Amino acid sequence: MTSTTHGDLDKRIKEAEKQVVIGGVYRHYKHPERKYFVERVAIQEATLKPCVLYKDIATLSAPSFVRDLDSWLENVEWEGKMVPRFVLTPTSINT
Repeated sequence: MTSTTHGDLDKRIKEAEKQVVIGGVYRHYKHPERKYFVERVAIQEATLKPCVLYKDIATLSAPSFVRDLDSWLENVEWEGKMVPRFVLTPTSINT
């Protein structure tokens, strides 16, 4: 097994940040009425995979969640169609 340096992990984060808007507001396909704020991209320690750290912005005290980047970006089947799991919204947090 090879060692992974902080530099290697930083590169993974930078690549992931090209695919997710940090500070962006997204909607989830199952709950389009909710908005999720992307706080940052981080590395999941056990797998060394990039993950998205995000929270539901409806409540100030909402917990933060982590989802693997691959899962965040994937398309899923919903009501007979393939749709993105999360979609970036052009709206601000307050709308």
